[in-house]
Amino acid sequence: MKNLFYLIIAATILVACNQAPKFTISGNIEGLADGTVYLKQRVAGESVTLDSAKSVGGKFELKGSVTVPDQYAVVLGERKQIPVLVENKAIQISGKADDLRNVTITGSASQDEMKALDAKSAELNVKMKDLYGKYQEAKKAGNQTEVAQLEKQLDALDSTQTAIFKNFVTGSPNSFVAPVILSRIQYGMEADEIQSYLTKFSPEVLKSTSAKTLVDRVNVLQSVSVGKIAPDFTQNDSIGNPVKLSDVYSKHEYTLIDFWASWCGPCRGENPNVVAVWKDYNAKGFHVMGVSYDTDKAKWLKAVASDHLTWTQVSDLKGWSNATAKIYGINSIPANLLLDKTGKIIGKNLRGEKLREKIAELLK
Repeated sequence: MKNLFYLIIAATILVACNQAPKFTISGNIEGLADGTVYLKQRVAGESVTLDSAKSVGGKFELKGSVTVPDQYAVVLGERKQIPVLVENKAIQISGKADDLRNVTITGSASQDEMKALDAKSAELNVKMKDLYGKYQEAKKAGNQTEVAQLEKQLDALDSTQTAIFKNFVTGSPNSFVAPVILSRIQYGMEADEIQSYLTKFSPEVLKSTSAKTLVDRVNVLQSVSVGKIAPDFTQNDSIGNPVKLSDVYSKHEYTLIDFWASWCGPCRGENPNVVAVWKDYNAKGFHVMGVSYDTDKAKWLKAVASDHLTWTQVSDLKGWSNATAKIYGINSIPANLLLDKTGKIIGKNLRGEKLREKIAELLK
């Protein structure tokens, strides 16, 4: 009798497990080569595989279970992936391997919500694409007046689009799309601004990995906010000598940590301004420590020489995997921090005239 009781309990648990909410993602991608398809998600900066399946004739099926709806990527091969908001439903993906931007995804209510939101900004995307083409032509022709005008128009459209996304995030506290959208637009935001959006999310939404990643980012940004001591690090200079940050800032009244890369257009555009401030105030105690997000040493050093960057330069040549990116929460460049002689952060992202005004004020 006792054994029968345990068998009944075991059977009940098994049935309950089998009835747990699950998802299936059925794919039909025309032109997709046979191979393995993966369902992955970025967790704490690492790519984690939730499931994998064989693709034959462009058809595959991925299965699993998620706690709450969240964004994942169906990875079809190197640089080929489809972002999809996965929830415990039957989801279908169809399209062509050579046009993954226009695949059709059905079965996910969160995906439908994302699609509707993207449709609101689609017209702006078309306008920006058209203007950017004209901007490139004007830049190539050296027409600086037209370049400046087009930059203003592009900035205005970008601000309008960002406002659409911000309004959605603010007004959708129960939407699992909201943290995904916030992740899109948080580049350049400080901790307090990101936190102001997170505080509006429901407890269920905060369970998503997308939201948790934003919480982690807030914590990192708070650790390098104005008034905090800059985390120390050591990286090699151009000839392989290790350079420690604290050894640099302790020798100067003020030190600017300048995060940049040879391939970054805005960085190269800002370099002449930093050079000018350096020339005017270096003798009075202003120093710069450049941290390059390059992977190609030759291109890095060529840019250093071309832009006349005569100050301390370091890099671990790991691109966006540069160790400082994680420590300082750097996800867009150019970026900089201004430190005093004790290593305390007294300014962030000072560019153009703002950098000159700040240094002039400090060293007057």
